[in-house]
This record gives sequence, structure tokens and C-alpha cells, in this order.
Amino acid sequence: MTRFSRPRAVALGVVCAVLLSGCSSGVFGAGSSVTVVIGVDGPLTGKLADLGLGIRNSAELAVAKANAKNTVPGVKFVLDAKDDQADEQGALANGQAFVADPRVIGVVGPLTSSGALAMAPVLSEAGLAVISPSNTSPALTWGADYRANGKKRQYATYYRTVTTDAVQGPLLARYARSRLKAERAAVVSDTKAYGNNLAAEFATAFEEVGGKVAFRATVKDGTTDFSKLASQIAAARPDIVYYGGEHPEGGPLSAALKAAGVNVPMAGGDGLHTDGYIKAAGASSNGDLASQPGISVEGLASAFGYLEAYTQAGHKEEPGPFGPYAYDSTWALIQAVGRAKQAEPDATGAELRKAVAEALQHVSFFGVTGDVSFDEYGDTRNQVASIYKVTKGSWTSIVPFGRLRDF
Repeated sequence: MTRFSRPRAVALGVVCAVLLSGCSSGVFGAGSSVTVVIGVDGPLTGKLADLGLGIRNSAELAVAKANAKNTVPGVKFVLDAKDDQADEQGALANGQAFVADPRVIGVVGPLTSSGALAMAPVLSEAGLAVISPSNTSPALTWGADYRANGKKRQYATYYRTVTTDAVQGPLLARYARSRLKAERAAVVSDTKAYGNNLAAEFATAFEEVGGKVAFRATVKDGTTDFSKLASQIAAARPDIVYYGGEHPEGGPLSAALKAAGVNVPMAGGDGLHTDGYIKAAGASSNGDLASQPGISVEGLASAFGYLEAYTQAGHKEEPGPFGPYAYDSTWALIQAVGRAKQAEPDATGAELRKAVAEALQHVSFFGVTGDVSFDEYGDTRNQVASIYKVTKGSWTSIVPFGRLRDF
């Protein structure tokens, strides 16, 4: 997981504006007193718990600040975090539970695109807003057939604060061609929506810029023995190996590749950008690459207040790559509640839930990760990604703010 460092200088005004969205008490009109619940869904246990806990902790931080500063007068926020163990059925069940609780006015999560594809239809039908800090599948906002039939919004209440695989996959493909001069790629993916789509985006973009995909393969979730696959990849003589999937499989694959003599970078998306990947791959991970949707926040002045507050809260888990986006996702819901209560001061229950979902479309603020606002599909308008490299056993940002036109 990414470990953040303190920027050299930060203005107090920036910290207040970013972390508290205004240092004065209350930024919205007064309304009747009400307690509302923000749901959080993600893996709080299991092999991806390091990511889910960073999301939950960051959401808790936003809720605590909103309550302490009375950001929405008359409204007390409560967090309800549910564990889906990164399983689609778990996400679906949690989504149904959120819908059934009339106090829940919005949901932050889930972590995985597969979970969102299960949950989003249920929440959308109920008019319940959901905003993810980590989903990257374009299908969630554009539809699975967007390449052939164009973009069409899928779920009226679904939003996300990170960019998609349609940016991070091609960005790394173009980087591999222009900076690494890679001509041949081996592309491997798991069977999940996230990994499969990410690998397809990389492969398509790599060939569009003159590269050749010399080998393709799919692996099952939970695979631990990659020796045969590594030998097959070695025979294809790639200049880069791209893995669409998550770190529990990605780390061992990297180790197997190096053991088989494939001494080229293994690359992937945000599913690899964790400390868990480095631990699983060992020393063989040095030189490997991972993209991350959004901006590298380590040196951002806008992230300082959040990171300081996270540390002071005493959380054992690192915020990880999605913690800052979870904070901004939660703050977006808080802002939406403020807008809804300002327009309809006495709204509660289903009426408030509907008003919040509608208000979220118009939320706009400068957050921990930069400008936060949403386009007509529910996607963030901040369409950038970062690229990291493993150097001496830790992730180092090498492209902190990347757009496709940069390569």
C-alpha cells in the first residue's frame, strides 16, 4: 500500500478549505434536526482488507469532521460500514440492506467493479446514491458496449471520484511504447470485470500505438502456481508483461516470471499498487509498474490536512491508494445532503434520499484529490492517472499527473 509523505509547505487556509470545506461552523442553511446514515461497502476482512479498511477509515474521518464542524446544521452523520470481502454476492446483499434502511441517504463504495455491477442496479432502482472511490470499469457509467454503440449512462444514482480503465490502461500502454520502447507485450488477466476490462484496454491501446500483443492468457482467481504460465510467457519474448487483476495473484506471477528468466517489467493497474503486491512478489518486484487512477497525492498540499488527520486518528492501516478518494467521496455525499436540506429543509427518509441523489450531480468542490465534480455519466471530471514504479522495495511515483495526450 502507498505510504504518504508530508509535503514541505502547506498554507493553513488550504488545509481548512480542503479538509473541512470551510473553517466556520455550518456552511448550509439551517433545517430540522435529523440523523442520517452514510453506508460504506468494501472488503473489511479477507485478502483485500488493506484497501477496504483504508476506505472505511477515510470515510469515518470525513463524517467526524462534518459532525465536529456542524457542516450541515441540524444534521448528524453516522457511518454504517459493511464487509463484502470483495465478493459480488456480498456487495449485493449489503446493497439490499442499505436500501432497506430508510436512514441511509448514500453509500461510499464498493471497492471492486464486480461488486459495483452487482450493487449499482439495486441502489439505482431505490433512488439511493452510491459513489465509489475505486471502481474503474467504464461499463459502470458508459455501458459494456460503449465502443460499438456509444456511451449511455447506466445507473442514475451511480458516481465515482476516480477515473476509469479507459484512461489508466491506455496511459500505461503509451508509456511502455514511448518511454520504455516496448515492442512486444504479454497480456494476462483474471476473470473479474475489473481485470478483464483493464487488460483489454491496455492491449487495444498498445497495438494502436504500434506495439504487438504476442501472448494472451487468463488465470482463475486464487491461482498460486504460475510456473507453467511463466514458461509460456518466456517463449513469447515480451518486452513487458501486463497483468489485469489484483495483487494476491499479481505478486506471485511477478516472482514466477523472474524465476523463469522473464527479466522485463511486469505492469498492471491500481489492483497491483499496494504493499501486498511487493510482499507477495519479493525482490523480483523491483522495476515493476502500476498505474493508479487519479493524481499521485503524496506531494499535494491539498492532501496534507487529510493525511495529518488520518495519522492523528490512530488508524493502524495505511490510507492506501483509495483512502483520499474515499474521503472526497464521503465529503461529496455530505455536500449533497447540505444542498438537499437547503432546498428542502424538512425532507427526511425517502424524500431526503431522492433529493441527495439529485443534488450529487451538481456537487463541486476542491477536495483532497483536487477538483471534485461529475459529468453527465457520473464520472469524475478529473480524468488523470498516475504511474508508479517499485524501487528498492517501495512504490515511487514516476508520472504523478498523466493524461493520454502526454505520451
